[in-house]
Amino acid sequence: MTAQPAILRLPLRAETPSLVESLADALLQPILAGAWRPHDRLPSEHALAEQHQVSRAVVREAIARLKSDGYVETRQGKGAFVAAAPGGNAFRLDVDGREDHLLELRALIEADCAALAAERHTEGDLRNLRAAQAAMRDAVAAGGIGLAEDIRFHDVLAEAAHNPALRRFAAFIGRHAREAMQLARLSQLREQNRLAEIEAEHGAIIAAVENRDPQAARAALQKHIASGLRRHGL
Repeated sequence: MTAQPAILRLPLRAETPSLVESLADALLQPILAGAWRPHDRLPSEHALAEQHQVSRAVVREAIARLKSDGYVETRQGKGAFVAAAPGGNAFRLDVDGREDHLLELRALIEADCAALAAERHTEGDLRNLRAAQAAMRDAVAAGGIGLAEDIRFHDVLAEAAHNPALRRFAAFIGRHAREAMQLARLSQLREQNRLAEIEAEHGAIIAAVENRDPQAARAALQKHIASGLRRHGL
């Protein structure tokens, strides 16, 4: 049996994210989930400052950070807008259309996210994972395919690893992998009753994280991605 690679272990410091980091992450969520689409205008600085109870200087710095990462662009006198290709300017992947290569890379990154989440998660992280799972279930019950909710689940899992750099890279890889999957294929999952499979796989990941079992979390995530390859005929 091939031994699983060891996780790089860094001392976990109890750091409180700055207001700018917290706001940048909050604004990133609707972009990653697709609630804010390319070219959509973000709320005004004043509206964001009031909504998140921060100063307008914090709002400007958070938007500047998202702009440097390629998620947002600003227009003089008009405000901030979601970039045409969110995150595309921060890092580029050239895989010649090979969807399996993207998903394999996603498995490597997210497996470490899952293993670290098993070691570092808080009770709040577990609640967020369960909430994301429930949101996907509700979306499917309402006749959808739960794509945005699926994206949210994987972002919450990366968040539970408590490594902001890893989380952002996982979000970037995940976005490109999901873009490679045609929505027509995702729609076919309903006919094949595969959405229940996805929910069960997410449940296995949550259980491993809750049990603080990094190896089981890694294996559950890798199985989930491998099943995704099979479901999409890759």
